[in-house]
Amino acid sequence: MKKEKYAKLLLQALKLEDKKYLFIQLPSFLREFKELLLKEAECYNLRDVYVLEKDPFKKHDLLKNLDQENINKHPEFDASIFNKYAKLDAAFLFIQSMVPDLMNDIDPKKISDTSKHMRETQKYFRDLYETDKLNWCIAGVPNKYWAKGLNMSEDELWDKIFEVSLVKDNNDPYQDWIEKLNTMTSRAKKLNEYNFDYLIYRNDLGTDLKVYLPKGHIWCSGYGSHGEICNLPTEEVFTSPLYNKTEGIAYSTKPLFYNGVLIEDFYLKFKEGKVIDYDAKKGKDLLKTIIETDEYSAYLGECALVSFDSPINNTRVIFKETLYDENASCHLALGMGFTECNKEAEDKKGNDLREIGVNDANTHVDFMIGDASLNILGITHDNKEIIIMEKGNLVF
Repeated sequence: MKKEKYAKLLLQALKLEDKKYLFIQLPSFLREFKELLLKEAECYNLRDVYVLEKDPFKKHDLLKNLDQENINKHPEFDASIFNKYAKLDAAFLFIQSMVPDLMNDIDPKKISDTSKHMRETQKYFRDLYETDKLNWCIAGVPNKYWAKGLNMSEDELWDKIFEVSLVKDNNDPYQDWIEKLNTMTSRAKKLNEYNFDYLIYRNDLGTDLKVYLPKGHIWCSGYGSHGEICNLPTEEVFTSPLYNKTEGIAYSTKPLFYNGVLIEDFYLKFKEGKVIDYDAKKGKDLLKTIIETDEYSAYLGECALVSFDSPINNTRVIFKETLYDENASCHLALGMGFTECNKEAEDKKGNDLREIGVNDANTHVDFMIGDASLNILGITHDNKEIIIMEKGNLVF
């Protein structure tokens, strides 16, 4: 019953009422949940539902055995089908389902280069996706591998997913999300009224960071521009910082799993917006490939506020999936910024976007910096100091 309700919620989140096409991407081993989604999709007047099933084990073997030239030629890594459905104004549902440690034996540079290649094959889609012109939603679905990696049963992981996704026996989770997001939107509105010049982050780990915000910046909640819920679950209000003016150091507070590989206990030091020094106890080589993806991947594209006392963090589970872990903690992101987070950014890309202070890059990687000791102070343009976060929690 709850699985059916969850599948219904994900399609409701996409705002499919005026859509004719639906694109679903999910791992090939989620056949049962695929059927639930297809059944729920029958409730809408859709012309076509395209399901792209990807086998992570096949991807692993190809990455292991092929060189980059042949990877780039292989149809497994051709994502141009996204362009076709973007041209049809489809809604896109992305189902995440982790296989922990699967990519541990793959060269980090090969993972990075392959991701870059796939993005290049879906350029039309990405141009629309990155400028918030498509309906889309990202959500997670448990599997036995993911559950085992978290030392729990698949049913136990489902229970955690239901809990943080507001799926209960006797409720309408979609309406509960609308109420929650309306509250978060009110919080974002208050932040926008302050029109901060910069934010100061400090915690007991050593984070001491000054993040400037560009003219025209906008704090957003989990609603997309078409009223869809982009992440399920979501706990953040976020904006895009002035990419070339961040100063100081930030320490990670939770592990980062990037393409299934662990990066742990790391710091990033910034000068004039750029990462100039970094280290990690685990995964430093992969962290290096993220920072060096392109000329602008070493700059920030997002700063997001999440209370330490949040539903996801209160599960006491490290999900090993950024969708969940980023919504358990304040986080920043290296790389691409968001056009919806700036009044002057509509339809801008590349240097035009960076000229108004919002970063553009070929990657967007969130990393968590929030804990119970994090304090954030907002400084207005007339030098007023406003407490935003105290001891890990938002104060309004």
